[in-house]
Amino acid sequence: MNTREIALVSIFSAVWVVSQVLVGPIAHTSTLHGLVQRFMGWFLMLVLAELTDRFGRVSLMATIGAFATRMLRYSADLYVWTVGLGYALGGVAFDTLFFLPRSGRLRGPRRTGYLAIASLLSGIVALVPYTLYKFASMGPSVFLFWLPVYLSREAVNVGLNVLGTLMATIIVPRAKIALPILNESKEKPRTHARESS
Repeated sequence: MNTREIALVSIFSAVWVVSQVLVGPIAHTSTLHGLVQRFMGWFLMLVLAELTDRFGRVSLMATIGAFATRMLRYSADLYVWTVGLGYALGGVAFDTLFFLPRSGRLRGPRRTGYLAIASLLSGIVALVPYTLYKFASMGPSVFLFWLPVYLSREAVNVGLNVLGTLMATIIVPRAKIALPILNESKEKPRTHARESS
């Protein structure tokens, strides 16, 4: 990683952490439970992937953001850490899907559609640790009773993943036109998941 990439990962991690710590509790009181974590997190993932154009930076940002937030909340509750693990895994999944070799060839609506699918899939991956935790703590029968309520809520949260990514697809091209320095990464060939050094 070069200095620019380290700076971007640091800034984006800090933005996600601050948004979760300061704004997250307000969002938790609304019906949009994952507003800040989901929308902001996946928005930042796409912007960072576009600006660095290298695999691993989004994974690092998501991991730092997820676990730094949990440490700042001073909670030893396993629930909190399973949610953090989910966000970290979601970031790794998005990073991997973004940098699949053929994805870089997509343009226009096909690329937007692919990014929406990548957000959907990575958002689902982010649910896995918490879902397993609830299954283990509740037991099969109670879990199955609780599952429809959980799935309806998380469908909204995964939708926020997609919405955050789609918002980034609108903003990033305009930002690169307004601020040409953001195009620096495009001077180098794209680095895929298997070339992430």
